[in-house]
Amino acid sequence: MSIALQTQVALASVSGLSIGFALGLVGGGAGMLSVPLLLYFVKVGDPHVAIGTTAAAIALTALVNLVSYARAGHVRWRVGALFAAAGVSGAFAGSRWSLHIDGGALTLLLAVIVAAVAVLMMSRAQPTHDGPIPIATAGRGFATAGAGVAVGGVAGFFGISGGFLSVPALRLIARVSMLEAVASSLVSVVVFAATTAANYAMAGKVSVPLALALVAGGVVGGRFGMRSAKAIAGRSQTLQKIFAAMLLLIAAYIAYRSVG
Repeated sequence: MSIALQTQVALASVSGLSIGFALGLVGGGAGMLSVPLLLYFVKVGDPHVAIGTTAAAIALTALVNLVSYARAGHVRWRVGALFAAAGVSGAFAGSRWSLHIDGGALTLLLAVIVAAVAVLMMSRAQPTHDGPIPIATAGRGFATAGAGVAVGGVAGFFGISGGFLSVPALRLIARVSMLEAVASSLVSVVVFAATTAANYAMAGKVSVPLALALVAGGVVGGRFGMRSAKAIAGRSQTLQKIFAAMLLLIAAYIAYRSVG
């Protein structure tokens, strides 16, 4: 391993701390942190390599965090599985399409979408019932599946976790609590990111050493993120506002670097 690659691996490990924390805290934001970090901090030259490597790292990191949330009993498996299964086709199609799109255009468009979702979350930061609510009704089940396809497509197209969309989708459509939405969204994060990573790996756009370094840092950061989420779980609106504020900051940063 060259000195340059060793330096990148070390920087990727540091970046993984913030990525894991974001996943553990709000079930999303990891891809939106990882892609700019790989491009501007780790100095990965190709945006598509940054996207593919991010997807691989997110899949592994989210799996670790999912196990932790599952052990704590916060995962709504029926909701998460329906959402993820419906979105696989979207993730596959989106990731195949994005390989043919200019990397700079991808990041700028991502900033716009992230900002829009943040505003939506801010406007809907209202308390909802935190108890178990079934999704057996046809209308809610179809809505959850449809949202899964849409989120999967966006996640695959941008090579991100999709949690920044799946969390509000599960919260507003499936009507689960914020903590359960965060935990259950990790099911789809694992599936969507793995699908995207597979497509990018086939195109030679995944750096395995950097992905493993991101995961190493992400596992540590994820534990702190999950503890923070549990600490403020009783204040659902607070967690939702933190999530939205984080998205606005990320959107502003991505837009600034893309335009620059």
